[in-house]
Amino acid sequence: MNVERVPAFRFDACDHCGICFHECPVLQLPIEESKKEIRRLIQGESSKHILSRCNSCFTCNLICPNQANPYQLILERWNDLYKYRGTPPIYRFVCPTENSNIWQLLNIFLSDREKQWIQDWMNYTPNSQDTVLLIGNYTHLFPFIIGGSKLIDHFKPIDLLDQWEAGAYLYQGGYLDVVQRIAKRIKTDFENLGTKNIAILTDSVEVQVSDIHPNELNVKHDQNFINLNRWLVEKIRDGVIKLNSAPLDYIVTIHDNCYSKVQENKYWDPPRKLLELCGCKIIEMKHHKKDSLCCGFGAGASWTKNISIPFDIISEGIKKFIEAEETGANALVSYCTGCIYLLWATRELLQSKIDIFHVLEIVRLGMGEKLNYPEDHINRAWDIIAIISYSLFLSMFNKNFRIKEFTFDEEMSSFKPRKHILLRIIRLAFNIKIIRKVFSRLFLMMMPLLKSK
Repeated sequence: MNVERVPAFRFDACDHCGICFHECPVLQLPIEESKKEIRRLIQGESSKHILSRCNSCFTCNLICPNQANPYQLILERWNDLYKYRGTPPIYRFVCPTENSNIWQLLNIFLSDREKQWIQDWMNYTPNSQDTVLLIGNYTHLFPFIIGGSKLIDHFKPIDLLDQWEAGAYLYQGGYLDVVQRIAKRIKTDFENLGTKNIAILTDSVEVQVSDIHPNELNVKHDQNFINLNRWLVEKIRDGVIKLNSAPLDYIVTIHDNCYSKVQENKYWDPPRKLLELCGCKIIEMKHHKKDSLCCGFGAGASWTKNISIPFDIISEGIKKFIEAEETGANALVSYCTGCIYLLWATRELLQSKIDIFHVLEIVRLGMGEKLNYPEDHINRAWDIIAIISYSLFLSMFNKNFRIKEFTFDEEMSSFKPRKHILLRIIRLAFNIKIIRKVFSRLFLMMMPLLKSK
């Protein structure tokens, strides 16, 4: 299947007005500078602001009065940079086909219960009558969010790590040619599954397979995709999924992930309806829905210095916590597992007291299911902080690279990590509260010096 990508930026529609970057909640460039910057990007000249400061959050597309899709222009220029110099070495951390990636390293710390869930999900072979549930790369990091729940009884869960979340997180970094290759592979994967009904846990994956793959990458899928949040709203209202008569009575604020902006209310409304059905009161943050701030993940997409990436991510994530805490809500709720793992890492580094839930956890509580909350999340946050710190250290000894393998081989699929003694020592040290506090303070002290934005 040899097909060309379809560039989504509309050169004919852009009149260089600069509103996109002027009203961007992150960049807020002066209007004249914004006009110059859009011209630089169109002409392929060096960017002074966008390519190093953009958080890859899609908002500029919603701002643009001409629907020119300036976000996709940014992605094209990042794609050019990738072809020219490769990707920063720390990106091995999020490549499931590279050794010492986060999923492989996390196997060191997973509980036996989590390993059993993941093994079952990764090894299940569906039949044509199944409705499968795509667990996804980032839910894999927090399998306890849905593992063991009655919710999962309605589906056959499968965990396909080397589908790369349908290329969602690479797309946000502008790896467009790489994502197209992933999309082609996924088309074959879906056809081999033999099932027509595929439920999707994260909006980013649904946007990829139903919108970006066919419209930008020229790869069309024939399956029926089911958004889990909308499905849950329907089943709760129909009485198929029963909630306790006593409402949860939580006061929450909602983090809208970047991909939720692609089709607006299609993704914004269902999680809010779920929270209301469970008895939660919602207080919106200053930036929400259309101009919601990124969890921090998108800051890692900007083409900055390798060492700056973790500090950029946490620095941007802190802005989300400031807004969330200003609402006075008890909890910050996300409906994206990709955001969840960074939000929890940021919470622990900030030593914030606000609770963080995935919306599925709220539904489970509403059903009367017991969660080991917040212990499971706190422990996993420090697992991930240890892995990120270790990965940053390893990256100092590596060069930029290009992603060549998209399917892991038999050795990788076993996900048996090497000893990684230094990582184990780091994680063991993080079991001591005073070391956590000292590390958090040092990280926050170093952030102004090392972040690029």
